[in-house]
Amino acid sequence: MTAAPHPGDQPFATRLVSLPVPPPSGFTTADLPQLMEIIGGRFELRDGDIVMMATPTHWHDEVAHYLRSALRGVAPREFVVANEKGVDLGHSNPEPDVLAVSREAVASGSFIFAPTDVHLAIEVMSPGSKTKDRKLRPAQYAEAGIACFWRVENEDDAMVVYTFELLPEG
Repeated sequence: MTAAPHPGDQPFATRLVSLPVPPPSGFTTADLPQLMEIIGGRFELRDGDIVMMATPTHWHDEVAHYLRSALRGVAPREFVVANEKGVDLGHSNPEPDVLAVSREAVASGSFIFAPTDVHLAIEVMSPGSKTKDRKLRPAQYAEAGIACFWRVENEDDAMVVYTFELLPEG
């Protein structure tokens, strides 16, 4: 007697991905243009290492689109509301799902901004980003001097926004 294979027993589908070997001191945001040409997929630098990013869920995309549209309608003229652009933290480049940046920092080829130009960073949490969004991002953005951070979570298909504001004393 033979048993039918159980779906969980099947190996994961894979594809060969070629990632560059980091230099001894790790990659920096200055390496991003060259890395973007080599790596096919979404990634961030985290402490000099390449970290591949998971495909966002439909809920994640809808919430990010909604927030981006709503903010564009109310943002003062001196700000540009963007999506998925990096923040230059040297050896790290987090990419908030939505961010408000100083208009004078934006050019047609912009893909990364200095923290001093970022006035609001929004992360829409996905099942695979809980630890990153709840623990790492608030600390990174505060340390970089970004004044406002929002973390958006799905609670019973409702959008719940947790807001963080950098106090004058840091």
